[in-house]
Amino acid sequence: MRTRAAIFAAAAFLLSAGPSGAEDAAGAKLFKHHCGACHAIDAAATPRQGPNLHAVFQRQAGTLDGYKYSPGLKAAGWQWSPEQMDKWLTNPKDLVPDTFMSTYKQKDPEKRKLIVDFLSTHSED
Repeated sequence: MRTRAAIFAAAAFLLSAGPSGAEDAAGAKLFKHHCGACHAIDAAATPRQGPNLHAVFQRQAGTLDGYKYSPGLKAAGWQWSPEQMDKWLTNPKDLVPDTFMSTYKQKDPEKRKLIVDFLSTHSED
């Protein structure tokens, strides 16, 4: 009986532990291919054409020092979360019509999830 409970506890932990190594690698590849030209993920990197996305889920939209945001994103009033990032990657202009990020839309929810999960692994200071 204890063994069964231990197995269920271990399974629950593994399911909640975040992306697997393969998923993280897939997310890193998608980030590099779709986002990396404009966004850095390294904590020490300066903003590129877009803001640095290291620890993005710990900050208010439009507030990273050293990056010039559109007026709409500065006034957005929400904090980045995985759910908000998923909406953003679906179509940034739906959330902030005057955003400078106008060329990228990821229609595939599985790819968006991999990118969001990858960003989550880089949201620790």
